[in-house]
Amino acid sequence: MPTAKPCPFCAILHGDEPGKIIARDDERKFALIQSIHPGSVIHWMALPYEHVGSTEELERTDPKRFMNLVEFAVKETRRAAEEHPELVRGFTMKIHFGSFETVQHAKLHIVAVE
Repeated sequence: MPTAKPCPFCAILHGDEPGKIIARDDERKFALIQSIHPGSVIHWMALPYEHVGSTEELERTDPKRFMNLVEFAVKETRRAAEEHPELVRGFTMKIHFGSFETVQHAKLHIVAVE
């Protein structure tokens, strides 16, 4: 019987797969990583360390954790903007609800305004 393919985000967060980590908060257990399929000159994702199947599930089952993830994403993106001139014009944060999750892991997308 085939085994389930491991979550690529969990593998990056645990150091089992390569990936560019922009920021980490080991106390709150969040990370900001670079997308391997960018939709903009900057396309990052804010993720919780723990595997949650979707952003919608995280918001529904742990609304406080969901809001902490949003806060982390905004704070760390603003901080990283000092080092990334592509963010001077601002950024957009996307949150998918419903069946739009291509990789089953809760995440917020951060993309540069072009």
